[in-house]
Amino acid sequence: MEKTEMAKDFRFGRGFLKITAMLSMLCDHIAFVLVPAAKYPELYYIMRAAGRIAFPLFCFMLVEGFTYTHNREKYIIRLAVFAIISEIPFDLACSNTLSGWGSQNVMWTLLAGFIVMYIMDKAESRYQVKILAILSGSLVVYFLNTDYSIFGIFIIILLYISRYNKKIGMAAIAILILSQNSIEMFAILSIPFILNYNPGKNNIYLPKYFFYAFYPVHLFILYIIYYFFGSF
Repeated sequence: MEKTEMAKDFRFGRGFLKITAMLSMLCDHIAFVLVPAAKYPELYYIMRAAGRIAFPLFCFMLVEGFTYTHNREKYIIRLAVFAIISEIPFDLACSNTLSGWGSQNVMWTLLAGFIVMYIMDKAESRYQVKILAILSGSLVVYFLNTDYSIFGIFIIILLYISRYNKKIGMAAIAILILSQNSIEMFAILSIPFILNYNPGKNNIYLPKYFFYAFYPVHLFILYIIYYFFGSF
């Protein structure tokens, strides 16, 4: 019993996974906004590679939220609100403009993925509806050109349908990740974090909306730094 309890103590809780995802994303975005790839190619590549860990962790926590939330409709509204709030900071940081219609922030991908899960859950055994939901969600993010787009939807759905058998899900996700380009393959480093997640452990507590607010706030701060001081 003592050995089992000790092993559990070394698994990761919700707060740890959230902070890991945020730090990974911050590393990625610092490189994207402030580190010129031509001047510091090695640093740029290493920081962007480290940033690949973030998205699968965000998707995993999204599926966890979907599974355990008491009100999925409010969850959808919350994602939509922060997707809207994040759009201007995202456009400023990525394209130095207030309205970069060429691409949309990752919160829209997470929102679309959550809605697809919502429809699939309501559909129960109606598999045609489930397939239609996945196709519709994929088309929406593709035409909106959201960050991570169809790849993001597939990651979310694979995590959702394998939520009670993570090892099989991680094998499928590993294959999907390794089919991407060289930099995106580093997302496979997120898998050990997910496999060692303990849903009953959360010894790092964050304010309720900190996880959501971090995304637009850090993008805006990086843009301000770039605007006044330029890149490194």
